[in-house]
Amino acid sequence: MSRSRLKIAYVMARGDAFGGASRHVCDLAGRLMDDGHTVRVFVGGSGEMEVPRRLAARNLDFRCIPEMQRSISPLKDASACRKLRRELRRFSPQLVSAHASKAGVLGRLACAGMSVPVLYSPHCWSFAEGFPNAGMYVWVERMLAPLATCIVTVCEQERQYGIARRVGNEQKTVCIHNGVKDISSHEKRSHSNAGNEPPRILMVARFEEQKDHRLLLTSLGEIRDLDWRLTLVGDGPQKQSCQQLAQDCGIDSRVDFAGYSDRVGTHLEQADIFALISHWEGFPRSILEAMRARLPVIVSDVGGCREAVRDRQSGRVVQHGNKKQLAGALRELVGDPKRRAAMGALGRRLFEEKFTFERMYSSYADLYRVLCTR
Repeated sequence: MSRSRLKIAYVMARGDAFGGASRHVCDLAGRLMDDGHTVRVFVGGSGEMEVPRRLAARNLDFRCIPEMQRSISPLKDASACRKLRRELRRFSPQLVSAHASKAGVLGRLACAGMSVPVLYSPHCWSFAEGFPNAGMYVWVERMLAPLATCIVTVCEQERQYGIARRVGNEQKTVCIHNGVKDISSHEKRSHSNAGNEPPRILMVARFEEQKDHRLLLTSLGEIRDLDWRLTLVGDGPQKQSCQQLAQDCGIDSRVDFAGYSDRVGTHLEQADIFALISHWEGFPRSILEAMRARLPVIVSDVGGCREAVRDRQSGRVVQHGNKKQLAGALRELVGDPKRRAAMGALGRRLFEEKFTFERMYSSYADLYRVLCTR
């Protein structure tokens, strides 16, 4: 980025869960701060929540707006928009960057008439296939698209999907693939599992409606004749029902419900296969982290997952909701350690070529400079 200093405000609505969008903002804002730029993050909720605590640990400047939240509440949303607008006027940024759908709505409305460029990144369209109330959300996104100076999608599939549904246009919408920071050399080991331990499958995801833990569990129930172990990292409202399902499938003794963890790197080191089975996605960071750690990746063919994982080369891309296909992919990788190692090695090369944090940051830095000088 140019030596001249920038002043950027980030907006994200959800303060209770530290996921892909909030991690993305934390990484970008932290790097901007390290490079001498002025950054402030406006986040929903209160200071004791997970996201504000992470921002504080990173020594980032942030302000909490309690009324700003993920769920829809007309009165709270109106109050949040007013407070956000007041805070933005006080901060007087050169650019406002809003992340995920709710922050995108409130951020764009709050900036209306303020003569400040607004970058909006949905991370995953709220009207993606399988998303509840998609028809309503696509209408909202169409109405608000003109209020964004630029729309940044995290994968090309998301970009084309939005344009096809008349949200933004070719000129306004750009794709910048997600990227993640590299890891220390000891985490880049080959996951060939040369010992006598059964191969360990890992999925890192909250137990919410977006993720399809149930399909993963029932598919593993189809390959009980093979020796394997499954670790599920994450919490959420559907965790208890998934624990019951594991019992019903007769695989509960092989499944470790590990709960929330801030040591995902350790779980990746101990795994041999990474799975992310979903109903919808944008461009998930978790599969990039698995590729970074030389793991073969099994993903549902939703969102931009196919842009990261090469089917039958660095992993398997299986049809959404197809238990037979998922069980076949799991059987293939569980039973073939050499194939796992080869797929993991290619995944690592793809990460180094396309999905590093430095590559992503450079693209955002260039875009910020263009938007701030318009």
